[in-house]
Amino acid sequence: MRKLFIVSIIALLPYRAWGDAAMWLNTARIAYYNEKDFERAKNACLKGIEEQPNNYEFHAILGGSEIGLGNWKDASVALMNAFKIDTSKTMKWMKERKEDEKYYYQAFYFSALEFFTEARYEEALSNLEYGKLLAPEDIETYALRGALLITLERREEGNKEYRKALAIDPERPDILYLLGKSLFEERKFDSSLTHFDNAVTFYNHKRARAAEMLFKNISEASTELTQNIITLWTEKRLEELDQLIKDELNLDEGLDVHEGNIEQFVRITNALARSHYFAGMSQYNLQKDSLALHNLLKSLESNPIDLDALYFTGEILLVKFKKFQDAAAYFRRIVQIERDDVYAWFYLGVCYTQLKQYQEAISAYENNVLRLNPEHINAMTNLASIYSALGDQEKSLEYLMKVEELKKKMQ
Repeated sequence: MRKLFIVSIIALLPYRAWGDAAMWLNTARIAYYNEKDFERAKNACLKGIEEQPNNYEFHAILGGSEIGLGNWKDASVALMNAFKIDTSKTMKWMKERKEDEKYYYQAFYFSALEFFTEARYEEALSNLEYGKLLAPEDIETYALRGALLITLERREEGNKEYRKALAIDPERPDILYLLGKSLFEERKFDSSLTHFDNAVTFYNHKRARAAEMLFKNISEASTELTQNIITLWTEKRLEELDQLIKDELNLDEGLDVHEGNIEQFVRITNALARSHYFAGMSQYNLQKDSLALHNLLKSLESNPIDLDALYFTGEILLVKFKKFQDAAAYFRRIVQIERDDVYAWFYLGVCYTQLKQYQEAISAYENNVLRLNPEHINAMTNLASIYSALGDQEKSLEYLMKVEELKKKMQ
């Protein structure tokens, strides 16, 4: 009798452990599939994993539950564990239960995105490897991998990822832009220009569709109107924007209803502006000055407060075409936006000097350039010339002596 009792106890132990795990698995399945109660399903999985840590289904349901709760990193960890325990069964489970592995793919993609923003690049890449397993044709995976690899200074590998994305969809303007920018940073300006030009083409298509939705109740949207919309949205002057939508676009519902269309239009327009800007800068580096100027001006049509585009537009007009009055207008716009831009103030002083507006030039140099950089030799040299032209030899000599002192100091 005593022997039978011992045997019964021994037989009972594994049965109870198995019974608890089965109970938690059943609870997890019901909560996850039938009730969509992801918190309850998660708790059941955690209990089950304590009993059976190598049961892939607990980890798989846990991952799906974490997705439902928006916990991307926890979801990706759970799904990785399921794959490590049994890859084929986990894949089969995903196909049977959700009929779309992309539901689970998002855990890896959004985790990678979070890791990227935290500068945890290798962890991001690891997540994307699992993402590729579930969605091998998803362009976003290749785009993010490209950005990660370029950040890690593995540029050639990164460019290959962008090209893989373009092989799937050759008309994706954001990928064309990213590849163009990478090539631009490698100083491969001819190649970069091709991609920026293509990005411009396809962004224009997208912008036209967005504009059709936004401006459907008016006959034509002027450049001034679109720039005003972009400025109000960018500066978060939402009450003014709401009134503009009602008054000038004839959309009585205002921003409450049309915010999504506004956001999309502004985002595409800004992307178009940057594509024009880098196309212009590629041409600038290729010494195609007229084409560069054309693209920079197109960039400013879309984004009139882009300081980079304003600066290089002014520089080309000043240095290449000697259009001093036109150039001055762009540098003035810069200093209205950014009061302490020493480079814009210097070039503005050069424009005024060439236009023989000497008092304006003196103010630009003395009150601004030298305020920001008291040892700016070029500004002092130009001031010496201006004062000489005005007949003030004493002041001219004063600046020349300061220049000589600074040069000796730098030797």
